[in-house]
Amino acid sequence: MNPAAAALFLLGTLLPAAASALECGQFGFPFCANATAKPTQFAGGFDPHTGFGGFGGGDCRNRISHTPVVFVHGNGDSAIGWDSPAPARAGKTARPSVYAEFKANGYNDCELFGVTYLDRDEQILSHTSRNFHQPKKYRILWRFIEAVKAYTGSPQVDVVAHSLGVSMSLAALDYTAGRGQDSWSSVRRFVNIAGGIRGLNSCVPAILAAATCQAEQSGAKNAFYDFGFFPDLALPWLANRWTAASGDHSLRLAPQHHAAIAFYTIYAGAQDDIHCPQALSLWPTAIDCTHGPLFAAAPNVRAQLDIGADPAPPLPAWTAAVGADSAGLFPRDLGGIGHFGARDYAGPIIRRMLTTDCRGAPCAVGYDGTARQQDAP
Repeated sequence: MNPAAAALFLLGTLLPAAASALECGQFGFPFCANATAKPTQFAGGFDPHTGFGGFGGGDCRNRISHTPVVFVHGNGDSAIGWDSPAPARAGKTARPSVYAEFKANGYNDCELFGVTYLDRDEQILSHTSRNFHQPKKYRILWRFIEAVKAYTGSPQVDVVAHSLGVSMSLAALDYTAGRGQDSWSSVRRFVNIAGGIRGLNSCVPAILAAATCQAEQSGAKNAFYDFGFFPDLALPWLANRWTAASGDHSLRLAPQHHAAIAFYTIYAGAQDDIHCPQALSLWPTAIDCTHGPLFAAAPNVRAQLDIGADPAPPLPAWTAAVGADSAGLFPRDLGGIGHFGARDYAGPIIRRMLTTDCRGAPCAVGYDGTARQQDAP
């Protein structure tokens, strides 16, 4: 094993962390080895009977002092990814995972849960272009939230979602509410990390030509619940009410429709290789790629923070061990804060969003870097 690979292998053991029920295993950016080696890490009798793995549960002795958190992963990832450590980069020291951040600050195993809604084949990086929003995934997420509520006795959960998990969670709440479930009232706070709620500009020139870029499905009644990330262009043959600027199902308008929930956004701005891939500069765009994750303004949208602004120094040594596929898809993440860094480095921000009444830039107190409050267009 070369020195860079050895350093990456040892990273998890070198980072300070509290005792943990969730275990990443060997970390090779951007994924945890236990996504496949140990995908199910439930404990304390917790069994949600849904999904393809996950974590959570323990001997809490009926001492629930925080609203339970449900972590929802992104495309090609799994629930185990919430224990991904953050290697040193962009002038930042290495830090523990989002999960470890919560454990080190008073959350117990009966307050932290994650569900894997993609099967093993859907997690393979080369297959991610086939994944899109669909009811069978919504049912997994809702059943998991219901299982967490029943297990903890809490009437509500906080949802922290990354990438595809953001839009998948919002659509799941919309879908289940339309079928008589009291789903939206089950959520206290919602943290959106780099979600494609306005669609992906990269879908317009077909840089990501695939199922994940489709608009609404046509045909049967309510088929629009199957959809991808194509931005709404007001064209009848490319309708997408989910990425549209108006309407009952518009993802960006979710805060306006659900005033009792506090909403937050964390993203990497122009450094996000999913929203703003480097090849995108060659094509005209339908929407500003840096606005893709933003909710429309509303009193209950408490903060929308761009943490991708810090300049990136030369690549650290650990990047030599990163696989070619990952390095090719997420080049800005290797030296700076990109699509995955917006999750992995944001532990202190996420925790403040869920445990304080912060608004705007003060939500980033404790974060090692620049965090800029952004206004939605």
